Order: sequence, then C-alpha cells, then structure tokens
Amino acid sequence: MTSQLIFLGDILKHLIIGLVLFVLISGCLANTVQQENKNTGNVQIKQDDLTGNDSTTTDDLGTKETAEIKTFSAKDGSACLEDGKPVIRLFSTTWCPHCVWIKDTFDSVVKEYVDSGKIIAYHWELDTGDNTLTEEVETVVPDSETAIYREFNPKATIPTFVFGCKYSRVGNGFESSKDLVSEEKEFKAVIETLLGN
Repeated sequence: MTSQLIFLGDILKHLIIGLVLFVLISGCLANTVQQENKNTGNVQIKQDDLTGNDSTTTDDLGTKETAEIKTFSAKDGSACLEDGKPVIRLFSTTWCPHCVWIKDTFDSVVKEYVDSGKIIAYHWELDTGDNTLTEEVETVVPDSETAIYREFNPKATIPTFVFGCKYSRVGNGFESSKDLVSEEKEFKAVIETLLGN
C-alpha cells in the first residue's frame, strides 16, 4: 500500500511539473511576436512591450494619415534598393494557414505601390518557388532571395516579411484579432517610412 501511494505521489508530482512547464511555454509563445535574432539586429518583441514608432501611411498613395509601426523590428543600415526603389518581400508557402491569411492583403498593398512605380516587390512561395506578384510561374527562388530570407529568419519559419532590409517581421502582427485592416495600415506605414514620406 505504501509503495502504491509513493508511486501515485510521483505521478502527481510529474503531472504538476508538466502542467507548470506547459503554462510557462504557452505564455511565452503567445506573447512573442518575433524571434530574437542577434545576427541581424532584430530583437524579441512581446505584445505588451510594443510602443511603435510614429510614421505615416496613405490610403490612396496621396492622402497621408498618422500610423504606427508596431509589429516590425527595425535594423540599422541602408535600405535594400533595386533601380533606386525599396524592395519589399514576403516569404511564405502555399500550405501555411498564416501565409494564406495574409496573402491577399500583402499582395494588394504592394501591387498598389508597384503600379505607381514606387517600390519593387516579391512574394516568394518557398514550396513552389513562385513569385505570386508576376504572371510568370517561377519554379525556383533565386539564391540571392533565399540568402535574404535566411539572414532575417535563420530559423526558416513563415511567413517572413522583409521591407527594404530595414524592417522585418516573422509571423503576422494582427492575425490573433483577425485584423487585416491593421495589417494593411502597418504595411503602408513601413513602406511610406522607407519612401521617406
């Protein structure tokens, strides 16, 4: 009888320890917006600590509104330019539900700026090798683009956003509240900041 009580006590102790660890890990994961990446200057940002930087955004590329950059990390240094324009990138896959959730909003925002001749943009689906922003169906992500993805996200998670090599984010910023309007506003705020508006 005594050995059975000791055995049950050990099981209960292990269950409690497991539960405590689960709660701690779940809390950390729920609060984390981005992973720490010391090599690129990205820092870990928690939802509670987001203060943002003032910036501007536009609804029609002409009317400015005040907005904040809340979920992107900033990196020192020069912006990546192509033909003198900031390069905006999204790395995703076709099978990732978080990527599917943000795809149309990202593509719509960047196409607006591409069509007005202000930026260069790529949306690389890593599993197919396709840039969804072109009519052509590519089958391989260029090595130079893969290198940028690895630089800003060595853990190779998705979706990964790299705006002008100055602002980056791993994951969606407003998916938990299903707020695509805030995603769109922040994309525009970061692009406008890169454009110097």
